[in-house]
Amino acid sequence: MEQHLLPLSLLVFGCATTAPAPAEPTTATAPAMTAPAPEAAPSASMAEPPAPAAPVETASPSSASTELPKGTLVLHVGDSFAGALGVPLGKRFKDAGLRSVLEFQTSSYIPTWASGEELPRYVSRYSPDLVIITLGANEFELQNPEQRKGAVRRLIKKLEGRPCVWITPPRWKPDTGVLGVIRDNIEPCRFLDSDTITKNLTLKADHIHPNDEGREAWAEAVFAWLVRERQGTAGRPWNLRME
Repeated sequence: MEQHLLPLSLLVFGCATTAPAPAEPTTATAPAMTAPAPEAAPSASMAEPPAPAAPVETASPSSASTELPKGTLVLHVGDSFAGALGVPLGKRFKDAGLRSVLEFQTSSYIPTWASGEELPRYVSRYSPDLVIITLGANEFELQNPEQRKGAVRRLIKKLEGRPCVWITPPRWKPDTGVLGVIRDNIEPCRFLDSDTITKNLTLKADHIHPNDEGREAWAEAVFAWLVRERQGTAGRPWNLRME
């Protein structure tokens, strides 16, 4: 396996409690990261991210390359928003000398990842130094968000104590409380509310997912946050600061 290229895959399976946020179309180019799949027939592909837009928060490649632990691996999992963020974020990791793997399932739910065998398989296969989770968008309308508490805890347990951060999707509408349930049940992982580091992301025609410019701005803000919050220790280069 070359340092900056890892095989990616996309597994799609059903889980229905609320109507999912529409999935996004995708284009295929370089085999470095995966891009969001089409709504009607989700499928895996890899895309070259667009040219960066003006960032919300910045971390220059030169400073990041000296601050981030080169050669470490970041695993990013989640739904279509993980696909939207993961492609431009993965490019930034590569530019900083890191390796990254993006594994997302369009229209997927927290229990899907908590109960399935895919996440333990990815953790075992890639042995990531940091895990990023982007989930919850398809559960914004849950009338009883507390029902997700157990699933959130089971999902985190599957990470086997590895450093991790749960990144929320930018809100295109209010949620009924599922993001709060996530925040309160992911210890020892960190919780990153994307709306605290991004402002007025431009959206696609679906008025839900960020467009190319919005994805770049979101990825730039997340990357800067990771650079700022990393507090690595011997043997755990991706430990994050405790809140």
